[in-house]
Amino acid sequence: MHSQSKPDTSYLHALHWTDPSNFKLPSHGSDLENNFVQQIEDLFTNYTHENINLNLPKLYADKIYFRDAFRLFNSSKELLPYMLKGVNAVEKANFEFNKIIKADGEFFIEWTMSIQFKGKKDSDRSIGMSRFRFNSEGKVIFHQDYWDPTTIIYDKIPIASQLIRLVQKLV
Repeated sequence: MHSQSKPDTSYLHALHWTDPSNFKLPSHGSDLENNFVQQIEDLFTNYTHENINLNLPKLYADKIYFRDAFRLFNSSKELLPYMLKGVNAVEKANFEFNKIIKADGEFFIEWTMSIQFKGKKDSDRSIGMSRFRFNSEGKVIFHQDYWDPTTIIYDKIPIASQLIRLVQKLV
């Protein structure tokens, strides 16, 4: 398992090749720039198998840097099955985009996720932040999630939850 917050060589390399100055991007505040973010919001606020399968390949470039709390991917062809597998594990999921910050060709999106896993009655909520960069064609080339899966995933695994509580007591 990788770390989502350790600046390893793959991350540093991705920061270099996805640097917004390497691409012709729309002007700040333009309709085209706003469309970049709207497409991402549409993808994740309609978090269904059909929507992800249809639209992720349209929105993500072939070569990407994607890192979340669990995995690291360098191509959208690898990312798609991973995302579909995640969608299949949930009864329903909803992402609310709370705040979007745009700076120098980068987008930082603060979100709240509500998720109900299959076979469970209750939904869990978690907050997070995602960082996006786009290429000249408006496709995602960099997607880094920052969120803590402890309370909604790891706490549900008996051995993991015991270890987490032990570590929290020690710290």
